[in-house]
Amino acid sequence: MTAALARFFAAALLFVFVALPGQAQEPAQPPSAAESAAIDTLIEVLKDDQARQGLIEQLEKRAGETPAAVEQQPATSTQGDAVGLGGRVAEFTQSSVETVANSAKQFWRDLLRAPETFSALARGDYGQLASLLLDLVVLVAVTYAIFLLGRLGLERFRRMLNRRAEKARWWGKLLAAFVVFCSDLILILIAWGGGTLFALTVIGDTGRLPFQDTLFLNAFVVVEALLALVGAVLSPRHTKVRAVPLDDQQASALDRWFRFTLLVAVYCQLLLVPVFNRFVSIGAGRAVSVIGYMLLLALIVNLVLRWRDDITNSLVRLSGDKPGALMPFLVRYWHVPVLAYLIVLFGMALIQPEHVLIGSVLTTFKIVVAVAIGLGAAQLLSKVILSGVKLPANVSGRIPLLEQRLNAFVPHALTALRLLIVITIAAIILDAIGLFSLTEWLDSEFGSRVANSTITIALILLIAFASWLTLSSWVDYRLQPGNGTIVKARQRTLMVLMRNAVTVTILAMAAMLTLSELGINIAPLLASAGVVGLAIGFGAQKLVQDIITGIFIQVEGAIDVGDVVNIAGVSGSVERLTIRSASLRDVNGVYHVIPFSSVDTVSNFMRGYAFALCDMSVAYREDVGEVKDAMIAAFERLKQDPSVAIDIVGGELEWMGLDRFADSAMVLRARIKTLPGRQWAVNRAYNSLVKAEFDERGIEIPMPRRTIQVQNQETVPEDGPAKPARKRRPRKAQAPAQPAPPEIPDSDYDDGDADGRA
Repeated sequence: MTAALARFFAAALLFVFVALPGQAQEPAQPPSAAESAAIDTLIEVLKDDQARQGLIEQLEKRAGETPAAVEQQPATSTQGDAVGLGGRVAEFTQSSVETVANSAKQFWRDLLRAPETFSALARGDYGQLASLLLDLVVLVAVTYAIFLLGRLGLERFRRMLNRRAEKARWWGKLLAAFVVFCSDLILILIAWGGGTLFALTVIGDTGRLPFQDTLFLNAFVVVEALLALVGAVLSPRHTKVRAVPLDDQQASALDRWFRFTLLVAVYCQLLLVPVFNRFVSIGAGRAVSVIGYMLLLALIVNLVLRWRDDITNSLVRLSGDKPGALMPFLVRYWHVPVLAYLIVLFGMALIQPEHVLIGSVLTTFKIVVAVAIGLGAAQLLSKVILSGVKLPANVSGRIPLLEQRLNAFVPHALTALRLLIVITIAAIILDAIGLFSLTEWLDSEFGSRVANSTITIALILLIAFASWLTLSSWVDYRLQPGNGTIVKARQRTLMVLMRNAVTVTILAMAAMLTLSELGINIAPLLASAGVVGLAIGFGAQKLVQDIITGIFIQVEGAIDVGDVVNIAGVSGSVERLTIRSASLRDVNGVYHVIPFSSVDTVSNFMRGYAFALCDMSVAYREDVGEVKDAMIAAFERLKQDPSVAIDIVGGELEWMGLDRFADSAMVLRARIKTLPGRQWAVNRAYNSLVKAEFDERGIEIPMPRRTIQVQNQETVPEDGPAKPARKRRPRKAQAPAQPAPPEIPDSDYDDGDADGRA
């Protein structure tokens, strides 16, 4: 009688506070463990005629009672301005504290009523379940017998494959593990097929597969597939093909734990719970599910306590033990929050519905995976940032500045990426616990705009840097002297100019696109830049002319550093060449800077080849043929000098003959083709040999002299008697004698000039 009254009042209470419409002011929540038990009690009461009649009488009696007057509370309209900021903060704090307190109170109440969950097991009818147990045991035995026989048949093949994998490389070991896993899957499917055939033909009606047999076969496939995967990873009996850094004892212990845990978890949830739900009661299935979850949590707690020291030592080695740091402290005591979380799951398994528990576990798994991936990525990025980018020696030798440029950009980019990873992990965690909806934020206008702008700006900066780095590296590679090519100054100047111009263009475009993605209108900036450029163009016409002329001079290759040129009336060697000016040093050592706007003509003495021009002045009395022979002989002697012969192009003296008649000499011209820039040295060496050859042959090189003419006397040079005149041919007719010129004092005569003119 007492049990009947208890069931009656429980059903009535549930009906009044849960079933009556209009009572719930909040959205419907999944029933708790106590509510599920009350629902089961209500169902049993409604099935009992006597208890159902008593429930009806109680409801009629309650409906006839006069409801108590509801105390009307005066409406308090609180204006936001009257409450103020402090009042609103207080109201928010009050509501938050009350919500937490009510949740804790409700959690405690549900926890106290948790034993009611297992009461459904005592009220269940197990007669039908017992009749099905024998057939299920037979099916289990047949299925596992087929599977074990197949394993024994493939054991030799597995051993041979593992022996070969021990001597193979990492990819060979991975391939061997994959083949073993596939063979296990094939055996699982064969065993599943054999068990299904046995259930269809032997157990029950032919051609009909019982419900409980289907549940077992499905659970068998899931359990054995997971165990095959664990066995392929751990390889407890084959040390050299093991994919994880564990010894044999650890691998065997972990393999046993996984086998027992998977058997308990999968068969409990995929076999026992559905069977109890169908053949006993929903409450009994709920109780079996809770027992399975609690047993699974107990196994996980045992694993944490057993492997606590090993995992702590491994984490300390990976993270580094730095005194005073927060991360090593968390690494050493990682098991404390894990055990606290498992205790919370114990409570949830008792009082919360199954889907709430599974949702909490999946949420936790999502958070753990996100944090693990984020911490791993952040740790890897930190190592790269600290160590920097290291390029091979051959690459650094060809492009010396590439490593420096990469180390100037990559650490900053990786730091920004690490910050983005931390923000993403925080958003995922907040989304998982329900404090922030990442999906809704991304679907909103502001969120989508921020995400798209961030990705676009990152791509713009990455493409801009990659373009600049590629161009700069290519220019450095072309200008590197060790690449087998001779780089001229003109090429160096043009390449540096091109790199600077393209760099400015890339920076300007990247800045404009970035500002545009940030929502800044760049049209006024472009207009302002155009006005400023126009003003600069009008105010710096000379500079613009310098640059334009310099560009064409560089493109045409008129001047290179080291050339001897004549520009703007200045001759000298080019020491520095820019896009605006050329810097020359003349023969006196004077340094000249000449802007290209003042250059009308460029005379380059060092293009292709040159000529050492030799103009020899000899007396009129000398024979031209003899002088030619002497100059050719001097050239032959010049070719005997190895230091000069390498500068001569061709090998023959280009005799040009009698060039002109001077006042006191004949000028005979010849020239020698030389390498560019060597004409002056060859000319000086040749002049020395010509002088020596003339001296040996007695060929006179005229010099400045003063002559005095005396009437009826021979012309006698002032410095002594002249060389006897050569015989001349008689003239056909003698001109009449001219009167002698008047005597002029010696003081009226001027000395001859430097050319020998008298």
